[in-house]
Amino acid sequence: MPPILQLKDVSTHFPVESGFLFKKQTGTVKAVDGITLDVERGEVLGLVGESGSGKSTLARTIMQLVPTTGGTVVLEGRNLTAASAGEIKTARRDLQMVFQDPFASLNPRLTVFAALAEPLLVHGVVPKAQVPARVAALMEQVGLAPRFMRKYPHEFSGGQRQRIAIARALALEPKVIIADEPVSALDVSIQAQILNLLAGLVRKMNLTMIFIAHDLSVVKHISDRIAVMYQGKIVELGSALDIMERPQHPYTRALISAIPRVEHSLLT
Repeated sequence: MPPILQLKDVSTHFPVESGFLFKKQTGTVKAVDGITLDVERGEVLGLVGESGSGKSTLARTIMQLVPTTGGTVVLEGRNLTAASAGEIKTARRDLQMVFQDPFASLNPRLTVFAALAEPLLVHGVVPKAQVPARVAALMEQVGLAPRFMRKYPHEFSGGQRQRIAIARALALEPKVIIADEPVSALDVSIQAQILNLLAGLVRKMNLTMIFIAHDLSVVKHISDRIAVMYQGKIVELGSALDIMERPQHPYTRALISAIPRVEHSLLT
């Protein structure tokens, strides 16, 4: 079967302007610069790179939250870069995103129930009478008790808020999820719980996932393949095993060398 998501020479550039009344473009920031990439069905593709490498901009470009400067994003044969607003809305049922900071991505004025019910009602996934049961099932799916659905985001811990964000992304039963550094703001022990949750959901729901992080030690545990991004470009792509044990690009080797290691002498 063809790849579920295809990026063809995708670029996202931002103008650099100077002046107050009469602005003049003085340069261009090439956040994403000519990326061609296929994402296979059912795989977890890790996207790794340091801050500023363009990972989050690429994620938002795929979601069409940021317009492309050039190239195409194709989801199951649908060219999202040439789609209308209505077509993009329809495509969002198959393509969802989990943002880095759940406290910022969740509306503080909405209860958990309202946040999870909103996509169900907007897209007409289930009849209105069945929404409470569907919300309860979503909460149980991510390891939260349904009795907390009337609480607000600030009443939860960081890990619990990220579970709510994941539940919201799952509400429309998407085929592809983009997880943009979903564990970077969490404690190490909570990171492991969220990683295990995501890995389990991928298996149970036959999801395709793009998992974005700056830490290779996190990415290697969940990814089938890893793409290394540097200055807006993919500089290396391969299986997680090949990338970790046989890196080819100097930047990849630098990322691996930055992974903290515990010396044996410190443990004895």
